[in-house]
Amino acid sequence: MMEIEQLNLNDFRKKFKGSDFQVSYNKMLLNSELQENEKLHLLKTAIYLLNFGDIDLQKLGYKVIVNYSIRNSDYKPLYDLAINKDYIPISKLIERKHFNQEYIEEHFFNLFFSSYQENFKNENYYLSSGQKSLIEFSKKTNDFVIVAPTSYGKSEIIINKVHSNLDKRICIIVPSKALLAQTKKRLLNDISENGLTRIITHPEMYKGNEESFVSVLTQERLLRLLQKNPRLKLDLVLIDEAHNLFGEKPYAEKPDSRALLLAQTIMILKKRNNNVVLNFFSPFVQNQSSLEIKQLDYKLEFQNTVEFIKTEKYFVCDFKNDQKLKIYNQFSNIFIETNKVYQEEIQLLKLEKANKNIVYFNRPIHIEEFSLNLSNTLDDNNQNFEEISNTISDYIHPDYNLLKCIKKGIVYHHGGMPELIRLYVESLFSENKHLEYIMTSSTLLEGVNIPAEKIFLFSVKKGIRKLSKSQFKNLIGRINRFSEIFNPENGNLSLLEPNIYVVKGTYFDGRIKPEKFLIDRAKTELEIEDEINNILLKDESQLNSDEKSELKNTLEYLENIEPNSTDLEDAVYVQSEIAKLCYQNNIYDFDIKDNEQSIISNLNSYKENSFSVISDANELLSAINHIFIQNIFLKDDNFKRLENVKARNFYSMILTWRSESASYKEMIGSFISYWNTLNEEELLIYVGKKWGRVKRNITDRQPLYIDLRGKDNSYRINVAIIRIKEEQDYIEFNVLKYIEILFELDLLEEDYYERIKYGTSDKKIITLIKNGFSLELAKCLTQEIYSSLISINITNDEVLCSPEIIQRMENNEENKILIFEVKYHMN
Repeated sequence: MMEIEQLNLNDFRKKFKGSDFQVSYNKMLLNSELQENEKLHLLKTAIYLLNFGDIDLQKLGYKVIVNYSIRNSDYKPLYDLAINKDYIPISKLIERKHFNQEYIEEHFFNLFFSSYQENFKNENYYLSSGQKSLIEFSKKTNDFVIVAPTSYGKSEIIINKVHSNLDKRICIIVPSKALLAQTKKRLLNDISENGLTRIITHPEMYKGNEESFVSVLTQERLLRLLQKNPRLKLDLVLIDEAHNLFGEKPYAEKPDSRALLLAQTIMILKKRNNNVVLNFFSPFVQNQSSLEIKQLDYKLEFQNTVEFIKTEKYFVCDFKNDQKLKIYNQFSNIFIETNKVYQEEIQLLKLEKANKNIVYFNRPIHIEEFSLNLSNTLDDNNQNFEEISNTISDYIHPDYNLLKCIKKGIVYHHGGMPELIRLYVESLFSENKHLEYIMTSSTLLEGVNIPAEKIFLFSVKKGIRKLSKSQFKNLIGRINRFSEIFNPENGNLSLLEPNIYVVKGTYFDGRIKPEKFLIDRAKTELEIEDEINNILLKDESQLNSDEKSELKNTLEYLENIEPNSTDLEDAVYVQSEIAKLCYQNNIYDFDIKDNEQSIISNLNSYKENSFSVISDANELLSAINHIFIQNIFLKDDNFKRLENVKARNFYSMILTWRSESASYKEMIGSFISYWNTLNEEELLIYVGKKWGRVKRNITDRQPLYIDLRGKDNSYRINVAIIRIKEEQDYIEFNVLKYIEILFELDLLEEDYYERIKYGTSDKKIITLIKNGFSLELAKCLTQEIYSSLISINITNDEVLCSPEIIQRMENNEENKILIFEVKYHMN
């Protein structure tokens, strides 16, 4: 019998052009009516491709079967294919929703297959073969990398790992505060049976004597924990979104400091305990060696999945060209015109939308602008959003733009929003079926999980660069998650084909061609390569002279944080206390070693002219300027702004609000009052690249300012909300580390230091904040009416809440956002 050769993609493309299959397949993609002979031809070809095609042609065959079964409500082909490939979640959903019990029982093989699927049952849901393999691999392997698409169950593996190792010192490293809150909540929900009630989410929650604990920390918080506890060793470290270790491409010659810091933290962990187990999780890593830090001696096992359970459908529309909606066929690499022509983004969005939609933008200013523009074209949603509106209005302000959008079924989500509001918005969109649109930015790339059926990319950039292949794949993987497709109650197999729209309009970089972008990111045969920008992951023998110098500086920096943590010879160590504190607080604004003598001189000069410890914001910022800016060569203009007296006066106001624990409404009112004192020229407010609308001068390369002249109060209020978050972040990430240094040098009054750091000097409230509670919730829960339902141990920094506290808060009509937050701290 003659052996049939495997068909490859390139040969298939040559035969595809002008073939009967092309005609039928294009009609299928266009949802045109197919004749019976065309359906039969598609199915026969699909079976051939699945059996004799290469991996890309198998994906094409699978797409045909999925599309045929859903369009014709004939699920037998998809059922057989799912059983054959061990895509058990699909076959079980078909049995539940599309086959009756008699059909299964009347045929031996159907009954056999139905029983066979029970091998893939995991508690109350079913796994695919690939998912099952990942779980089994994770149980029998120590140091490993697990690579699987978004929603494939990596989070469950992390939770199970924690389950199985509660007698150890564990840390889950996450890239953002949003993912930290989400992970903590998932842990508390899933492992309450094991008695886990306390999860460390802040360095100061560690008591110093725990034999075992579970922590969820960003790399910054973990490094701080290690610095404060020189003898602390971890047993198990789980690194989520591990591709972040690769680092972004350097911008203006500045390396990705967060990627470096993550690598440095892993090096410290291995130095302290060479047996620490490292588990890496990512949706895209091609080679495990890419995650192996070259200064360390460890090897990682690798497990990924080649399953293709979802099959994407891509659309493109260019409003700056022909305005036609086209379908991109990623297998033939051609575009197919539909009969649809749209005039602008809003029209396209309203006519192409599903029940739940993500709309992606690069800049938060575009998110809010488009959300308002869309809301102005929609009628009020029939759903009563009065309670939600009152909740947010009471917490932030009645004129908050988000409220106008919610009434029309729209929410938005970006880094310029208060963190608790972002979490609340995620929850609202997930739980309220009447909220149809969520406008978002790259915050969605950080592992945030929200339900959606379609995604519209109104920009294809992240910051100054186009979305990389991996970022694009990660982004589109956020829609049609397995938990939605295979939901036992309302699962829907049509979600196996996620719809992705690339739309070139108002918010799209005019220099980027959308069709070329899609080809470069979505063509089926494309492979994502590990793009390594982190100097600590690169092979030293392959470095050029500049890179070798960068590596030496990076290792020397680490040596000054943690001596003897590298193999670096002739490392230079700083000697002064202040320079050591700069390293311990991750100062990168200047070269600490080169400027050590200047810092010492500035400190001595300051002490000679200062007669008391610092106790107010003006003194504090003056000290920072005197010690860390004057006569120092600064790398970063962002910090240098404090050299300016007007800037120091402005941040003195911000720090005073912080120390007085001002509410959002109070800070908004203060901002409005402050702007009312400015002259016309001063009302051109600097806001930076993310929010800039106008240029100050003709020579400016990009808009960096907002013009408040002639703007009404509502406009100014929304600018104030943005500025508060931006300035709070500036204090948090740029100024607070210098405040920590000054405090450790005994230059700050302790009561004032606590008020700056926590917004209060009340020890009970501080204990709650250390346990991850917001200041607003902490102030609420320390009221006398809740004293019997909450235990606050100041000595051990421990908090225990009774579940009854939720009902008590509801009875007392506390703000729903605070009630929502307290649930994050309870199982």
